[in-house]
Amino acid sequence: MKFTKRILCIIQILIFIQLYLCQDEQYSRILNDDINNINILLSNETLTDVNHYLDDVLTENLFNSSNLIPESIIEYSSTINIPMKYITDEEDYTSIESIAFSILTNQQILQAITILAGIANENISYTFNIENDRLKIIFSQDNLLDIILTTKNDTELINNGQWHRLYIERSNRKLRFILDNVEQSNTELPDEWQKTINIFIGAQLIIVPNGNYNGKIGDIIVSNMDRSLNLREKDNSNENFEDSITTIISSSINQSQSIQTIAFLPNDNNEIIFPSPIKFFFKIFSFSFRTYSNLSTLIQFDEIQLNIDIDGYLILVIRDQLVQKIFSNEKQKPINDGKLYIVQLELNNQTLETWIDKNKKISTELSRSYLIIENFLFGLHNQFIGCIENVTYNNQIFSFENLSLNRQKCFLNNMIIKSSIDDIHIDQIISFKDNDRPLIINFDKPEEFHIFSFIFSTQESNCIICSLADNTYNNFIILSIRYEYLVLTYYNKQKQPREILINNSINDKNEHKIIIKLINQNYLLFEFDENTKIENMIDKFYINTIYIGKLDYFIKERLSNFNGDDFIGCIKNIMFNKKLLIESKHIYPLDRLVNTCQITTREPKNVISYISSDISFSIRDYDDIIELQIPSNDQFYQCQIAIKTQSFNGIIASIYSNDNYYGLFLFLNNGKLQLKYYLTNNRTLQLIFNDNQTINDGQLHYISIFRQISNKSMYIQIDNRTINISNLLSLSLFFDVITIGGSDRIISDNLFVGCFANITYNHHPVLPEGIVKSDRYDCFCDQGSICDRQMPCSNMQPLQFCGQTDCSLVCTSSIDMNNKGSLRYFTQIGSGQYEQIYLMIFTISDNSVLFTTQNDSIQVSIVIQNYYPRLIIQNGGIIYTYDFPGRVRGDQWHVLQCQKTLNTIDLTFDDETRHYTYFIEYFSLFGDRKVYLCGKNFIGYIQDIIFMADNHHENLIHNSIRNPGLIDYDPSVLWNNHANIPERKFD
Repeated sequence: MKFTKRILCIIQILIFIQLYLCQDEQYSRILNDDINNINILLSNETLTDVNHYLDDVLTENLFNSSNLIPESIIEYSSTINIPMKYITDEEDYTSIESIAFSILTNQQILQAITILAGIANENISYTFNIENDRLKIIFSQDNLLDIILTTKNDTELINNGQWHRLYIERSNRKLRFILDNVEQSNTELPDEWQKTINIFIGAQLIIVPNGNYNGKIGDIIVSNMDRSLNLREKDNSNENFEDSITTIISSSINQSQSIQTIAFLPNDNNEIIFPSPIKFFFKIFSFSFRTYSNLSTLIQFDEIQLNIDIDGYLILVIRDQLVQKIFSNEKQKPINDGKLYIVQLELNNQTLETWIDKNKKISTELSRSYLIIENFLFGLHNQFIGCIENVTYNNQIFSFENLSLNRQKCFLNNMIIKSSIDDIHIDQIISFKDNDRPLIINFDKPEEFHIFSFIFSTQESNCIICSLADNTYNNFIILSIRYEYLVLTYYNKQKQPREILINNSINDKNEHKIIIKLINQNYLLFEFDENTKIENMIDKFYINTIYIGKLDYFIKERLSNFNGDDFIGCIKNIMFNKKLLIESKHIYPLDRLVNTCQITTREPKNVISYISSDISFSIRDYDDIIELQIPSNDQFYQCQIAIKTQSFNGIIASIYSNDNYYGLFLFLNNGKLQLKYYLTNNRTLQLIFNDNQTINDGQLHYISIFRQISNKSMYIQIDNRTINISNLLSLSLFFDVITIGGSDRIISDNLFVGCFANITYNHHPVLPEGIVKSDRYDCFCDQGSICDRQMPCSNMQPLQFCGQTDCSLVCTSSIDMNNKGSLRYFTQIGSGQYEQIYLMIFTISDNSVLFTTQNDSIQVSIVIQNYYPRLIIQNGGIIYTYDFPGRVRGDQWHVLQCQKTLNTIDLTFDDETRHYTYFIEYFSLFGDRKVYLCGKNFIGYIQDIIFMADNHHENLIHNSIRNPGLIDYDPSVLWNNHANIPERKFD
């Protein structure tokens, strides 16, 4: 016993010596505790207990004083914890490498704890974590799927206050995890992980990087082919741990004399790739910037981008996460105003917080609790113009002294000059040609209406010039040309629309001046050149949107019967409340600014036959993918699609702008809907909507993306669920291409396979006849379901047609459905400024009803009276009759065609046309969209039944064959093969 006490005294002396040599407060505290424990043991008479304690002391509390650490035990506390970093000897790739260490902890915490993290070559990193009281080891490489090793079951708890030995080994392509000499898991490395032969363990180790671990770590051993590698600890006594880096790169930090600015100039804005000078876990990153750019990327690192969107807002883009706007103040103004803004990002565990200046933070949950940044990319894809300054990463300022001199200074004066040119209000001539975009002016705050004026010239007889509306569209003014005369229409929700007409012809190509002025609060002065009219017709209201050159879509929703072509001509000196209104940002393209007005003529409208939106079809292979053009001057308001699928992934549809290089893409990801905003300039996909419900259940689902008239916000509707897309606030989206079933702009490994129907853009059908392969009309839509002809709906009996792609309708008796006709068809065409009915008939009937439709009290019919066809318009007891120029013969086919404009009717019989000018009230050939054929006493054949309204065109029989749900008929209606008649041309 005396011998044992003597040994303990010697140990106590050695510990006092080590206490003297060790100046670190944390280690001093540990050693003082050990001395007190030894003094207690000196009175203990059990040699076994002494020997047991000696073992613990020798393994836990004696440190090797050199920088080589083959064996050690270190205690960590989350309250006083300085992360420690080691690097290994130079390491070559070998078939076997491993890492082992021991831990002791009883820490209970809900969040994940990282005990140790490592960085190997070729972007391979790994972490040892405690999650839900179990060990989890994660290996990561670039964008590949993580490799995860963990314990066998939930009973293998690691935080039970006992020592545990961890061992990870890579043997060729196999990874093994052993805990306390028992193998817990193993896995084979995927092929993509071995494209480049890499070391997996070694290089750099960081102990407790996040500083949230309470416990002990000991005996860290890294081996390569059973050869232990030396761990060299960096001396951190005079600097922060983040500064302890063994490789000094050319762009290293020099805080005393550093260039802290990157300039991105219009003629020199190449992206800058800046290697991170700190190979350490991401904690905090900040920078300041100033710019006038939009649609550009400031900075990218890892999977994170800070971009400026189309409206000038700063957005945070993280792959597979929703885009988030970062606002600079409570007013939520854009940040591309040339002012200086400071941006900060901070990572706490898995939460990334981002904010501008000292404003409200936004929080984003990352997929992992750490980031190791290799490179920072500034001004990605050469789109950013401006300055980035004072870039600080983990409290270290970047120096850009190796850049060229013109990139080291922020030439803000040049940018101010550039901006002032952009912001100059324009008074010169703006040309409007066919298919040009409208000028859209949205005020930040509604402005009270006092006076509006401009000068214009045109040769149009019927068109829309402009409109002014409040933010609710309950009050608006429309200026239009109707039958060569200027008309002002004022709409108030509480009153009927009222009009002021100027009886002067204005389509003479000469310049005319228009002034609209509010006087004495409620009198409206309407001045055209020297003609003036004053009407008591307006209440005081505030203007939010001015639309020039086209009818505002929201006004079209209020006044569904108000029609007019787009304006063609020239406009200049547009003023609102005595101030010039137009800036360059309102005009696209800018070459529409001219010195001399050259008025062009309207191009002839191509007559396009559209597939009814209710017609359904399938996409089954890549050759089925549809791409088609849409009018590029129609502002986006709405698109919808109905689908039925069992696919898990793929591109459902997209709309894209070749002019602006952006698009919206509708994806299916693991059966859930995603909407992404695509920017070609920086080749990024921004996730703006991610649904939480699956829709790949083989059932019909309706999807609609639209703007709401009440607040103009964007929404997505899935069946009966409506969600606001708050991070897509742009009000000026124009597209020119629609794709269905895929896209060649984004590569997707998965083809969307399914049925489509109800495809519309801005409430109009978009699929022309012939765009769908003939054998892909193998789905049909009826009674709220999309059915596959190969697997029909159980409650439906497919209707029998003639077995061909086109048929003749056969009317065999006088049976009358609803006293109107034996066949009823639901047309997808609504009323239009120009309407047409075309059909071919073969009949022996002398007196019969061929066609009928009705809208409220007005009924429109085509009848045969004493073998002469007539158009009958009946409104109550008033009947208007218009004769076709011909007589029906019972031995040949005849063409009947009825064309209607705002004030004319043209009736064609075979090759002869008769023209009528009518002044009755408004009516439509298609009424309530229910069309009746085979009316009273009509016996014969009808084929090539074509309806048209403006540019919309549909074939009744084609649509009925593809979608039998569009028609209903009694047993007297039959179908025969399409008669082989020489094709007749029609306008």
